[in-house]
Amino acid sequence: MISTLRELAVKLGADRPEVLEIRLFGSLARGERNPRADADLLVVLEASDVPFRERMPLYKPAGSPVPMDLTVCTREELGREIAAGNRFIRRILAESLLLYAR
Repeated sequence: MISTLRELAVKLGADRPEVLEIRLFGSLARGERNPRADADLLVVLEASDVPFRERMPLYKPAGSPVPMDLTVCTREELGREIAAGNRFIRRILAESLLLYAR
């Protein structure tokens, strides 16, 4: 399953040059598989004029073997959250598997 997610991430990165990296986090990244698990992805963009809440449908890859939940942020937004001590973002980065990097 992770290999399929990696293939989808690589295709998304190839199709969308603003995508800098895609990381898998959550239960699948930790190897805690269960029948109801979804793929939690962090998609980091160089920049975006699209409001944060409207980005997910633009970057959700088609053809996933499991449902997906995306967090899509710019490099600047990610840096701000790390600097502010955002525990959720720090946990994502600590436990994630890098699927794609430009």
